Formats: sequence, structure tokens, C-alpha cells
Amino acid sequence: MPDTPVLIVGGGISGLATAWWLARDGIEVELWEADDRPGGRIRSTRERGYLTERAAGLLVNFRPQVDQLIQQAGLAPRRHHRDGALNRYLVHHGRLVRVPMRLPAMALSPLWSRAAKLRLLREILVPRGGSDDESVARFVERRLGREILESAIEPFVAGTLASDPELASARAVLPRLTALERRYGSITLGILCNRLLKRRRVNQADTCSFRGGMETLVRTLADTPGVRLRTGVRAEGLEPIRGGWRVWGRSAGGQCRRDAAQLVLSTPADAAAALLRPLDLPLAQLLLGIDYAPLAVLHLGMERSRIPHPLDGSGFLVPRRESLAFNGNLWMSSLFDDRAPPGQVLLTSYLGGARDPHRVEQSRERLTGDTLADLGRLLGASGDPDYIRLERHRRALPLYHGDHPARVAEIRQRLERSPGLHLCAGYLDGVSVRERIYQGLNTAGRIGHALESGHRNWSIGAVPAAARPAGG
Repeated sequence: MPDTPVLIVGGGISGLATAWWLARDGIEVELWEADDRPGGRIRSTRERGYLTERAAGLLVNFRPQVDQLIQQAGLAPRRHHRDGALNRYLVHHGRLVRVPMRLPAMALSPLWSRAAKLRLLREILVPRGGSDDESVARFVERRLGREILESAIEPFVAGTLASDPELASARAVLPRLTALERRYGSITLGILCNRLLKRRRVNQADTCSFRGGMETLVRTLADTPGVRLRTGVRAEGLEPIRGGWRVWGRSAGGQCRRDAAQLVLSTPADAAAALLRPLDLPLAQLLLGIDYAPLAVLHLGMERSRIPHPLDGSGFLVPRRESLAFNGNLWMSSLFDDRAPPGQVLLTSYLGGARDPHRVEQSRERLTGDTLADLGRLLGASGDPDYIRLERHRRALPLYHGDHPARVAEIRQRLERSPGLHLCAGYLDGVSVRERIYQGLNTAGRIGHALESGHRNWSIGAVPAAARPAGG
């Protein structure tokens, strides 16, 4: 008999969310995390009065299921909403220009030429087209024009996803826009129909964090009753057994083993591939084909008086053609009032990504100097920062390049050969914290159904000896 109903390998936000949804439904969970603390790359640091994030800096949510988790996990009192309705900016010909949020303002905005605005108006006349493997660049240029792609969509894809629109899958990266074309034949017509049907409210997003930073979220999930968290345990091998899965791991105390009815791998794609390679080589190869973007996160704390710009927004994104050091800059102290000491501001820049992968390897001095020079030109910032913190991620975000939906479909087809085995991670259906919480809900639902039905299919065949670690 299995030792535990569910074992989750990987204690990042995907694994923690899956564990929380399962525990909420009364299902016991054991969770292994190789690091000495849960949360994966989500880590908040309070230092010299500044609160910085190692990776995800905020939660942008429009899913009621995520609100449900926040409420039921007791996080609502600690949720920190952004301060006011803040502006968003784009860099345009070397200066910051406010992004218009309504159609009348868009008509007057200097961000786009008259020809680009007329092209937008004609979008409703563009026939359906494209293929399943159409790139973001091709989709946007076909429907909205080249200028909108270069000035708006490219900086969004590069700045928020660290991706390249020429390579990124439109269906994977812009699922709501591609769905509007499929259903209505036009993005514009789809938006208008949704508004007439009063679906607009569904699409409104709430931007928030938590008191103490995003780490408050992962620590709360890790402390959920019914979730047995074991840190410092690295999975080394696995095999199917009658009644579930056997997993070997190693910790400071030596080798360990656990038998589980249901197994979830919530690790990065390469780590999951290493565990699955002896059992299913085609599945492992599919996982290894998923690239990750390198990213550097640079936090700069400065005196407010040294920046003449009002900082009346959430920050700005940078089109490739502007040739700046970074892809985007968040004004964290404008978003949340606990991010910097009184009289100071915290500016967070994101460098590298698929657009400029080698920049991540540059020296701290070079990254800081180039960033300060660009902030000086855009914000009028002067003088040296009072605080600097640099985080480097060689494999930060999975890239949904190529026909990513087809790859994910193949991965799921391969998983059907291994009942009781689940994958839940950012390389599947969304890299954001919101989507990974939602993936956790779906994974927990499948596990709950499997445990309730008691359905098992153990005709898996012999297990290669290589699947077992030495001494297992």
C-alpha cells in the first residue's frame, strides 16, 4: 500500500498551490523541495528598509479561483492592493509616453501614427487566417499591423514574459486574442460583443501583492494543515509500482523512499526530464525541448528628490527598437507603499530575456551603470543609488516558442501512458503566478477524481533498472 495518497516533487508556487487545493479537499499531501525553503524563485528580502522580490514582484489576477484561494487560505487581510489607478508607460523615441486605456485617448495618442490608427480601425475587416503554429509577430502583424507589433506587443512580450514575439506561439502567449479571432473572426468584434454581453467585468484584472512580499503567499501555502513539507530532499529516481509510484530521494540524512498513489512533478522541465528519461524517453525529449530565458532583476533604491518624474504609474516597457539596457522598469514604491523607506523610491529593472540573453552575464557594475544612464535620460534621475540588489536567473522563465500548444498536447498524450503521474509547472499553461495557481487547481481536481474512482491501470511493463538510483 502507498505511504501517502499524494507526493509532490517541487515546492515552487505550482507544487504549493496543488498541495493547498488537495489539502482543502481533505487529501493528505507530502511535498519534497530540494532547497532549504519553499517557494522556488519566489523570495522576498527586507533590507535597509527596502522590500525586494527575487522573481515575481506582484500578482495580476482576473480569475475568481485565485481570489478563492486567497480568501480561504486566510491571505485576504495581508493582501496589498496597488495604490490607486496607476498609469502605464511605453518608451517612444527616447521618452516616456502614457499608454491610452480608452479609445478616445488612443485616437489622440502620439504613440502611433495616423496610418497605424487607421489600420486598427480596419482590423474588423481582416479575414480569419493563420495557422496553429502562428507566431505572435505574424498574428499581430496580420491583424493589427507592423507598427502596433513593434511599439506595443513586442515590448509586452519581451518585458513581461522575457520572450521573443518572432518565435513565441500566438496561441500560447496571446490565448484570449487568438480565441477572439477564432470565435468572432475579429479581435475588435470580439471585444465589442463581450462588452455587449456584459463579460467585460470578467476581464478586469486586479494587481496586488502581500504584506511582507510575495513570499507571504508561498509560506502561507506551505504551512497549510494536511501538507507535510520536507525541505532539503531532492528526488533522484522513480518507478511505477502496484498502487502508485515509488520515488527515491536524497537529503542530508541520506537516501529516502516514498510510495504514493498519485505523483506530481512540479519541477522545471529539465529536472522532470531527468527523472522521466529512464521511463519514457520521448516524454523526456519533449520536456528538454522547452527553452528557458535568462533574466537579471536589478533593484535600485534612490532618493525621491533626485527623480523629477512624478512616477505616477506602475512603470514602463521598452520596445526593442529603443535599444535600452533593460526590457522594462517597475516603480515598486509607486505600486506598494511598503517597498521603500520614507523619502526613497524603489525602481526594479528587468534585463536580458530572449531579446538579449547575454546581458545577464555582464558585470554588476556594467548592468547598474547602463541602467542608471537610461533612467537618467527617461526619468531625469541623478546621483548614485543608495541601495542596489541584483538577482541573476540563468533559467528564469520557460519560453513558449514554436508550436508550444502542440508540444503540450504531446506531453499530455504521453502522460496517459502513466496513470497516477502528473506534471504541473510553468512550462505548460502559463508562467504567471495566477496561471500556476489555476493549474494547481486543475491538477488537484484530476488527482481527487482518480483517488475517488480508484481507477488504476498497472499494465505499464517492466521498469528499466536505470530508473532506480544506485542502491535503490
